[in-house]
Amino acid sequence: MEAIDAGIKTIVVIADGIPVQDMVRVERYRLGTNSIIIGPNTPGIITPGVGKVGIMPSHIYSPGRIGIVSRSGTLNYEAVAQMSDLGLGQSSSIGIGGDPVNGTDFATVLKAFEDDPDTDAVLMIGEIGGPQEVDAARWAKKNMRKPLIGYVAGLSAPPGRRMGHAGAIISSESDTATAKIDMMEALGMFVVRNPADIGATVLRAIKS
Repeated sequence: MEAIDAGIKTIVVIADGIPVQDMVRVERYRLGTNSIIIGPNTPGIITPGVGKVGIMPSHIYSPGRIGIVSRSGTLNYEAVAQMSDLGLGQSSSIGIGGDPVNGTDFATVLKAFEDDPDTDAVLMIGEIGGPQEVDAARWAKKNMRKPLIGYVAGLSAPPGRRMGHAGAIISSESDTATAKIDMMEALGMFVVRNPADIGATVLRAIKS
C-alpha cells in the first residue's frame, strides 16, 4: 500500500489494554512525526507474498485484490478463509485494533485502499461501540469508487456492557451493531448481516 511504500514509519502495537491516557499521549506525540501507528490490540498488517508485521497466521492469506480492514483479528481470519474458498485473495489486510484509542482509524485505511492500484474492493469489519464505522461509511460515500463491504460484530450485545475488546462498549443506541449496519447500508455499502455470508457478499460486490 502507498502508506507503506512512501517511506512513512509504521509502528505496529499488538498489545491490548494500554491505558487510554497513555495512548492519547503517544498519539499526540506521533502527530509531529512521519509515522503511523497500527493498533494497539491489533493482529498486525500483512501483504500476502510480500511481508507481514504482526501475529496473524500468514498461511491463510493469498495474494489478490481485496483489501481488508478490521477491528477484530478473529473475524479477519474468518473472512479470509471464506474468501479463499471462493478463490479471492487479498491485496493487504490491516487490523486497526479494538482498544478505545487507536493510532489508525477506518477512514484512513479506506483512503489508502482507494488510492492503491492493487486493490479492487475493500472489506471493513467493525464492532459495537464508537462512531468509526459510520464515519468511514460517510467518507466512502463521498470519496470511494471501489466497492465497500461492511460487517459489524455484536448484534446480540446488550447496551452498556463491554464485550471482548476494550473498546467494544455500547454507550448509545447509535453504537449498536444493528444501528451501524442500518446506517452503513443507507450510505450505499454492501452490508453483511450474518458473518457466514462475508465471502459471498464480497464476491457479489465485485461482480455487481
